[in-house]
Amino acid sequence: MSQAPLVLVDGSSYLYRAFHALPPLATSKGLPTGAVKGVLNMLKSLRRQYPDSPFAVVFDAKGGTFRDDLYAEYKANRPSMPDDLRVQIDLLHACVKGLGYPLLCVDGVEADDVIGTLARSSAAADRPVIISTGDKDMAQLVDGHITLVNTMTGSVQDVAGVKEKFGVGPEHIIDYLALMGDKVDNIPGVPGVGEKTAVGLLVGVGGGLKELYENLEMVATLPIRGAKTLAAKLEEHRAMAFLSYELATIKIDVPLDIELDQLHCGEPDREALLELYAELEFKSWIEDLHRDAKRVGLE
Repeated sequence: MSQAPLVLVDGSSYLYRAFHALPPLATSKGLPTGAVKGVLNMLKSLRRQYPDSPFAVVFDAKGGTFRDDLYAEYKANRPSMPDDLRVQIDLLHACVKGLGYPLLCVDGVEADDVIGTLARSSAAADRPVIISTGDKDMAQLVDGHITLVNTMTGSVQDVAGVKEKFGVGPEHIIDYLALMGDKVDNIPGVPGVGEKTAVGLLVGVGGGLKELYENLEMVATLPIRGAKTLAAKLEEHRAMAFLSYELATIKIDVPLDIELDQLHCGEPDREALLELYAELEFKSWIEDLHRDAKRVGLE
């Protein structure tokens, strides 16, 4: 695997994380800019780390997805997007395109599904993949070719790293999420089953959700708190567990209008960036553009 890895950035994950984690910034006219600056800093850092890599920044498209059709309450407990964040999205997209990075938004699916499809296609072609994200759901994609990098914390997760963090390997992350649910996405799971119980069940039966439900009689013998009553609870919520499995599964077969070999960064659009940075009052980045232009004789 001597090829430069394909780098896939979960733009939607970083947009929210930058907005909530970084101090609020705004222009002299009151335009919020902190999320834009945080995400662009992360992208520039990644690009310096992987200068020869194919690259894509993936965002959630507007509107619902197939998961909303499966379960009307999916993500229903999420508060609506703050106005201070909403006004930054188009500006961020414009900056990403101005920097020359391929930007993808696909209707009807989430950014995770686009990333999953590209990552598995690349891995099948024996090319390594770096997925830059802060979402635990992505751990299900990790394999010998695919690694997760959290640019905001510096953590790296390969197959061993996933098992160390979650207690199960990537092949059982969907089962793990199906059992314990996910409050962020409002995936219901099985009531009363938390992280430790989910791991205990999967390790105890030596398989996934299907094997667990085929061997419910084993549950009472497992060294898990409340094991004697757990089988009945699992049986009661069987349908919800399997629905949760479906909701937690990242699609790896999304039809895309772009091929892997098209995911290459183009030259930055200097004039567009100057205009955007002026609106955002990113003065140091404007100075960088002028300095680079002088260095190559454009100014």
